[in-house]
Amino acid sequence: MSENLLEMRGIHKRFGGVHALRGVSFAVAHGEIHGLVGENGAGKSTLMKVLAGAYTADEGEMSINGNMMRQTSTHAMREHGIAVIYQELAQAPHLTVAENVFLGRLPKTRIRTIDWKKLNSDASAVISRIGFRLDPRARVADLSVAQRQIVEIAKAISQNAKLVVLDEPSAVLADSELQSLFAMMRKLSSEQGVSFIYISHRLNEVFDICHNVTVLRDGAVIDTQPIEAVTPQDLIRKMVGRELSEVYPKRTGALGNVVLSVKGLNRRGVLSDISFDLRAGEIVGLCGLAGSGRTEVLRAIAGADALDGGQIELFGHEVSIRSPRQARALGIGFLSEDRKVDGLFLDQSVSFNVTIGDLKTIGGPSALQLRSESALAQTYVQRLRIKTPSVKAHVRNLSGGNQQKCAIARQLNAGTKVFLIDEPTRGVDVGARRDIYEVLLEVLRSPDRAIVMVSSELPEILGMCDRILVMKEGQLSAELSREAASEEIIMQHATRH
Repeated sequence: MSENLLEMRGIHKRFGGVHALRGVSFAVAHGEIHGLVGENGAGKSTLMKVLAGAYTADEGEMSINGNMMRQTSTHAMREHGIAVIYQELAQAPHLTVAENVFLGRLPKTRIRTIDWKKLNSDASAVISRIGFRLDPRARVADLSVAQRQIVEIAKAISQNAKLVVLDEPSAVLADSELQSLFAMMRKLSSEQGVSFIYISHRLNEVFDICHNVTVLRDGAVIDTQPIEAVTPQDLIRKMVGRELSEVYPKRTGALGNVVLSVKGLNRRGVLSDISFDLRAGEIVGLCGLAGSGRTEVLRAIAGADALDGGQIELFGHEVSIRSPRQARALGIGFLSEDRKVDGLFLDQSVSFNVTIGDLKTIGGPSALQLRSESALAQTYVQRLRIKTPSVKAHVRNLSGGNQQKCAIARQLNAGTKVFLIDEPTRGVDVGARRDIYEVLLEVLRSPDRAIVMVSSELPEILGMCDRILVMKEGQLSAELSREAASEEIIMQHATRH
C-alpha cells in the first residue's frame, strides 16, 4: 500500500484567461489531518473540485492509494473514498436526516420496500459514532446550518470515506460542536486511518487539529510543513506574500459623549440585567463562550427580540424599540453574523445593496434614478475599497470581505450612528481582515458614531476594542479596559463559576 493515500502532481487548471492552478503538487498520508490555507482566490476550492471530480485538470496526474486515476468524475472519486463537504451544502431538505445520510442507499425489506426501522437505527448509529446527537426522523429543512453540516459528515462516514475534505466547518459550528468534530477527526484518523483535508481561515484551528499544513497563493503551492515547524505569523506571511506585523490598525482620537446607554436589559431565560454605555468614537467588544448571550444583546438593542424589561437611551433620550425598522429609523444598525442570509440581497447588484437602505438620496422608489444609484454606490466602492468588477456586479460573486464591506456601506448610506456588528470577519481571509478593520475605523470618522462588536476571536477583540464586556450565561461577567485584558483573563471571566 502506498504511504500516501492521495497524491496530486503538477495540477494545472485554467478558466479562459485565468490560470487558477499552476502546477500544484499536494499529498495526504493515511490517517493524516492536513491543513490547506490561503486567501480567497488562492485556488483552494478549485483544487478540491479537481479532487472531487467536479473539475477535470488541464494538466497533471492524481493517484489514490498508488492507483493512477484515469477517470475523475464525481461518481468515480466517491467510489474511491473521496468525500468533499462544501460550505454550500447539497442536500434534500424535504427528506429526513436518515434519508439524507443514506440517500441512494436506503435499506430495503424482503418485499423491496424501505426498511424504515433499520434506516433510522443505522443513521443514529453513525451520528453517535462521530460524537453528535440528532433525531434521524427530523426533516433536514427544520435543522440549523450546523446540524445540516453534521448530516453531511455522517453521510461521508457512512460511505466509509477514506479521505474527507472539510471546507470552513467552523463558519457554522459552535465552539462545543467544533470540539466534538475535532474529537471525531482524531479518533477516525488514529483508529481507522481516515484522512482529512481541513480548510479554514481560522489559523488557531489549523494549529489545533492538523498534522501538516500547505499554503496556496495565486494558484501555486508556496510551502508544505509539519504544523510544529511553523508559526501563525509564518503562515500569514506566506499566504499574503507580505508581513502583517500590524494586523490591527492604530487607533487615534479621543472618545466623545455617551451615544447609547442600556440599563437592566432582561429577557427571560436569555439575558439578565445587561447594563453598559457606549461613547462616540468607541468600539466596545462583547465576547464569551457560545450560548453566553453575546448575539442576543445585539438583537435586543436592535429590536429583533422582545425584552421583558430594561431601558435604552440614545443620545441622552429614552427610546422604545419594538422592531428592527424602529431601530433603523433611530440610527441603530444591526449587521448579522450570517450576512448571506440576513444582511444582503445576494442576487442583486452592489449598487442595489448599498443604496437600498435609503432611497431618498437617489429619488425614492417611485422615481428611482439608476444613474444616481450607480454614482452613489461608486462613492462607497471607492471609499471602502470594495473590490468588484463594477457596481452592477451581483454581490453573490464577491469575496466574503467585500460582501461585508457592502453591508457596512449600506448602513453608512442609511445614516446609521450606532453599529451593532456580529462576527465582522467571519469567513474573511487573513489578508482581507485588515481591510475590514480599516473600514470599521472609517465608520468612526464621524464624531457621533460608535460600534458594539461581537467576535468569537479573542485576538480580534483585543486588537480592535476600547473596552471589553465578557458574557457568561446571559449576564455580564466582567468589564475590562483594553490595557487590562488578555486572552487568559477573558477566558477566566467567561468560564468561572
